[in-house]
Amino acid sequence: MNTHRKFVVAALLSVWCFLELSAQDSLATKKKYKNLPLREQGGYFSLGLRSTISSFSHGNPKGVGIGAGGQMRLQLIDRLNTEWFADVFSNDIKGKAHRFDYHIGWSVMFYVLNPKQFTRKFTPYVVAGHCFDLSVVKINGVNGQKASRFSSAVQAGIGCNYNINPRFDISLSTQYMLHLGEELDVHEKSDGNMFIESHKHTGWEGHLLISLSVNYKIVKLWKRDRKQM
Repeated sequence: MNTHRKFVVAALLSVWCFLELSAQDSLATKKKYKNLPLREQGGYFSLGLRSTISSFSHGNPKGVGIGAGGQMRLQLIDRLNTEWFADVFSNDIKGKAHRFDYHIGWSVMFYVLNPKQFTRKFTPYVVAGHCFDLSVVKINGVNGQKASRFSSAVQAGIGCNYNINPRFDISLSTQYMLHLGEELDVHEKSDGNMFIESHKHTGWEGHLLISLSVNYKIVKLWKRDRKQM
């Protein structure tokens, strides 16, 4: 199975997981918490590490970027969380050039099911956000051409937490990111040499992001109990 197919399969599995888990709100779970007081889940602060694969990069269906970074989460209310992240991506271009993308941004996560203080094993969510992106492209070689651009981007998608325990989770998400700004492309001449072309007009270019992260809740910044309805 080639790389392209692997990413498609991973994306489809993520969608399937989201749809299946969104339909689950079992009677056993309801009974378990029926007579227990629940704390407001807002206030949880988490730190985590993430690894992201960027597929279909910049109009090239074979372009795949591998990224790593960190994130923190601050939950606002029971079913609304925020995520603040930073990533660095590296993408090899036909073995003749390299592209690096630096992302700094934030997202809002809405849990489709009540996390129940994160005692549910699976918590699906929808996510949307914004980030700033610095792209640097360099042709291989000592005197290779180099160019960079700064742009803004928006992203949206779906994801799911697997809660190992109420404090520790593993998250898988699939998002599509759209960049708004100057385009930066690498082209190959008939003689095999590469060159960088910058399009001054404003345009959109996008890519699919598949992220896997581990997160640990460090502290609950504010606490308040509520009565079970």
